[in-house]
Amino acid sequence: MNKEAVKVIIAALLGGISSYFVMFVLKNTNLSQFERSLYLDYIFTGLFVILTILTLSYVIRYLQIRQLTRRSVSSDEEDAIDDQVNRYYADGMMIVQFSNLLSIGLASFSIIENQFGLHLILSGFFFVISCIASVFYLNLMHHIYPDRQFPKYSETNYIKKLFAASDDGERHVMLEGLIRSQSSLQLLLMGIIVVLVVYSYETGQSQIFAISLLIIALIWSNAKYFLHVRNR
Repeated sequence: MNKEAVKVIIAALLGGISSYFVMFVLKNTNLSQFERSLYLDYIFTGLFVILTILTLSYVIRYLQIRQLTRRSVSSDEEDAIDDQVNRYYADGMMIVQFSNLLSIGLASFSIIENQFGLHLILSGFFFVISCIASVFYLNLMHHIYPDRQFPKYSETNYIKKLFAASDDGERHVMLEGLIRSQSSLQLLLMGIIVVLVVYSYETGQSQIFAISLLIIALIWSNAKYFLHVRNR
């Protein structure tokens, strides 16, 4: 078993233990409506602060990349600048994805808790901003490598054109990252299924629908991958 799998299993176990602890506390704690509303306000405020920090972070990274790509550098500095730009680009894209997913989670939380006012509006705002930022980042490759024919995100067959424009080293990095990500995601989703089973058992609230959706997602992703390999 490789180190990545061990890390994911440990994370899933820690997540299961912490989830059980939180469920136990909530199950044995009686909160008034006022206290519940107060705690929810604290949670929403904290999440909005995190989203604001994430938004500022990926905007700063984007501006830093544009600044670096405009600089005139010598041949000796070129490799160092390229490495820095690649790190900034990876940082920015990762933060954008975090912001996107967190805003979706916050919007879902707002709907579940019947917070249809400012909370839902701000969640939607951060989601739209992160989606726009994602497109800007994907189209940033034209500025980073102006001499190469990288496709725009709006073009058809974007993935195929991206692979065609990438060199062998870049393809290797992308494929290795995707394989690691897929393996970790599968183990993580299996761990989430276990947590949902424990949650259903402890609270008496059936999560069979969510479990079924996760199983369908796992089957679909595996089938898509292996059928693509089979039909090549």
